This record gives sequence, C-alpha cells and structure tokens, in this order.
Amino acid sequence: MAEKVDLQASGVRASQRQVSNYGTQTPLSSAAVDRGSTRWLNGSNVEIDGLLSVSGTLSGGGDFDWTGGFTQSGPSTFTGSVDLNGPVEVAGDTNVTGTFTVTGPTSLEGVTEIVGDTTVTGTFDVDGPMTTTGTLDVEGVTTLKNDLNVTTGKIVAAGLTIDPAVDGGSVIFAGGGGMQGVGGVTAVKGFGNAGLITGTTASLFAVGVSLDVSSAAVTVNGGPLRVPGMTFQAGGANVRYDASTGQLYYTT
Repeated sequence: MAEKVDLQASGVRASQRQVSNYGTQTPLSSAAVDRGSTRWLNGSNVEIDGLLSVSGTLSGGGDFDWTGGFTQSGPSTFTGSVDLNGPVEVAGDTNVTGTFTVTGPTSLEGVTEIVGDTTVTGTFDVDGPMTTTGTLDVEGVTTLKNDLNVTTGKIVAAGLTIDPAVDGGSVIFAGGGGMQGVGGVTAVKGFGNAGLITGTTASLFAVGVSLDVSSAAVTVNGGPLRVPGMTFQAGGANVRYDASTGQLYYTT
C-alpha cells in the first residue's frame, strides 16, 4: 500500500512556501558571477533585447555574426583574416603597417598622399590632371598620343638635348653640332664651324667661305668657285664674267 503524504505537515508546507516565494522569481535579472563561469550547452541561445556592456575582455572561439549596427570606440586588434563583404566607411585616420591588397575596384575621391614606394603592375589610367614635382623615371616604352608641353627646362634624350632657352630654341646633338633658331633664322652647325643658315638668304658656309643664295643672286664669298670637270680653254670659253655686275654669262 502506497504511503500517504500529509499535505498539512510542516515540511510540505515549508516547501510550498519556498516554491511560492522563489520559484517564480527571475534572479538572473540582477545576477553576478564572481570567479566562476557560465556555460550554455547543447545549442542553447542567449538573446539580449537590451544593452550588452563588456568592460573587460570579450573572447570568442567561434563565428561572430552581426547583422545590425556595430560601434567600436576603442582600439581593436585583429590577428587573423577579416572579410568585409558590405560597404565600409572610415571617417577617421587609418594606418596600415603591413601588406594592403585590393583585388576589386577602388575609388579614392579625396586627397591621397603616398609617402613610400608604390608599384603598379597593371594598367594605370589617369583621366584628370596629374602633377609631379619630383623626379619621374620611366624605364619602359612610353607612348604619347597628344602634345607634350615643356614650359620650363629642357628635354634630354640619350645625349640629344632640346633646350628652348638657348639661342631662341636649340637642338644639340650628342656627337657635336646642332640647330638653333633666332628671330626666324635657322642655323645648322657641325664640326669646324661649318653649316647652314637660313633666313631671307640661305647660306652654306665653312671656315672663311660661304655660298649665299638669295632671290637676287648666288654669291660666293671668301674663295673661288670650282666646278669639278669644268676646264678653261683659251679663246674658246663660252662663260663670260661681267665685273660691273659680278655675274657670269653663258654664250654660244
């Protein structure tokens, strides 16, 4: 025969009072764990509808999924891989001391300053103005599809110098000689002070001798006129010289 429980006994009534006083309470609403730990096992969930405040260290070994806003006001250290799949906005200063790799499109709309070395292995397109105040070294083939304007300075190509400030503009060859242009007159000079000057008169000159061609005459200065193969025959020459005009005439 089963034992009958006296519901009016003092022990039973004390248990009922404990259930009434404590069984319906929520002590975790103001709970503290000192030097202990709380574990949620077997797929348990922790839902926080209010504010979660962590004043110490927050350590996690699994995945961290966050779908809402995330505000970080202090220093953050990430030692592993970090994937950001959505838009990221950085309003303050950002320092990157290690390798910084961007595999997708990148847009920089503000002022960008690069202090260290920068290597571009792919196509580098500049659609707007670009200013370079330092030295620019180009080791590969460079193609210019528009004008090259040099406002100051000169252009040096393997010893060939183009200098707009010398003699009204000059081209100096690496092996010597060059070209100058002043006031509409162009001069081409080689070794031994020989060359060509063109203006209203074209002058082919060497040391002490020149051949001047103008609309009026062809003039030899400083030396005789020699034509290879032409000989002078006494009494039979058909070329006459007029000393009054300085001209040569051919007669039959």
